[in-house]
Amino acid sequence: MARTLKRPMFRRGGTVNDGIMTGLVDRVKKEEGSKAQEYADEYYEMLSQVKPSKPKLPLGQIGLNLISGQFAGDGLLRNLAGSAQDPYAQFVKADDAMRNIDYQTKMAATKMGISRAEAEAAAKAKAAGTSGMQKDYSPQRAYEDLVKTRTESRSKLQSFQKPNIEQAYPRATSEYDIIIERNLRATQNETGKMIAANNAGFVPFDPKTQSFDYNAMRPGAFYYDPRIKAFVQRIPPSDENEGGFFIYDKNTFAKRKIETKT
Repeated sequence: MARTLKRPMFRRGGTVNDGIMTGLVDRVKKEEGSKAQEYADEYYEMLSQVKPSKPKLPLGQIGLNLISGQFAGDGLLRNLAGSAQDPYAQFVKADDAMRNIDYQTKMAATKMGISRAEAEAAAKAKAAGTSGMQKDYSPQRAYEDLVKTRTESRSKLQSFQKPNIEQAYPRATSEYDIIIERNLRATQNETGKMIAANNAGFVPFDPKTQSFDYNAMRPGAFYYDPRIKAFVQRIPPSDENEGGFFIYDKNTFAKRKIETKT
């Protein structure tokens, strides 16, 4: 045993291509990341060029409030705080809007990156004479990636920030963006075609109150409610129709009326 372990092939150091190791090469590290992420980064860089500039604290307005003496007589600190209250509130509102624009830009870039990667993978599969989509670019993988992106985005929110609809409902909105819309475009169902032609996206959502407003929906248009994972429609009353709110199944497009609205 001692002589065997002293043979050259067991010695440490030296070349690895001698003896039984002849012909083997060093292991190459697999490329990290995916094409979808690479393309998303490219799109985000391009889209970011057209975003508005970051809001600045309106010091001029604060100074004007101080000069006007609106809060004079309440003491120096109260005078400063009162003069800065409204301008700072405006700044916070503009900053929140800017952050939301950046999030929407990232979401758009992610969708574009996924679509481009899927198209390339499909072209490669077709050229190779295969009909299956590569696993990394399947709708399921795209859905999982989008859920992860939106979940991580929510985890990075500050304590005073409210999640938008994609962050509040990452799984339901991702399913809609990746799977449901894809099926809607390909459906041969007549009701499905009608929904596709008049699809208005998600039900109006207020991030501040985390609430949905069915009454804000455009009459006749179709909206997707991630809470119930179904399409909804508002029909105003008329001489021929009593109107109301209707739900359509996301898969069968079966219609039913609901008596309550949220």
